[in-house]
Amino acid sequence: MSLYPSDTQTCSQCGGLCCQGHSGVWVDPQRFERLFFAGQKLQQGALPEGVVLRDLGGIQVAAPQTLEHGCFFLGPDGCRLDAELRPGQCLALTPSIDTLLEGEMRCTMPPECGSHTARLNWRHYWQQQTLGKEQY
Repeated sequence: MSLYPSDTQTCSQCGGLCCQGHSGVWVDPQRFERLFFAGQKLQQGALPEGVVLRDLGGIQVAAPQTLEHGCFFLGPDGCRLDAELRPGQCLALTPSIDTLLEGEMRCTMPPECGSHTARLNWRHYWQQQTLGKEQY
């Protein structure tokens, strides 16, 4: 079973309720590097347009920029990012039919994609970056 379950039919019908608040984060720094830096180390000054390092409990985590209307990548027809580029938290959300019935976000997310896991992963990533610099 995939870490990122997908119910694209329900997801596309909700109108981006999850995207209108805080956008999800890239939980896995290595995946983020593969997607946006061709596997090279993240360059803070060269983040893709619309991507920021968000402070998540004292740890810098890659996330879409949040604008007044919500996620930077939210367009009139949904997410402007190809599915494979989307943050892990966005991919991991499992929408409930109640989201469509109530008009409020009713989604679940596996704990391994939660903010706590993201913080741990990124903390380790930044520690490894620092260790790598000290070895030169």
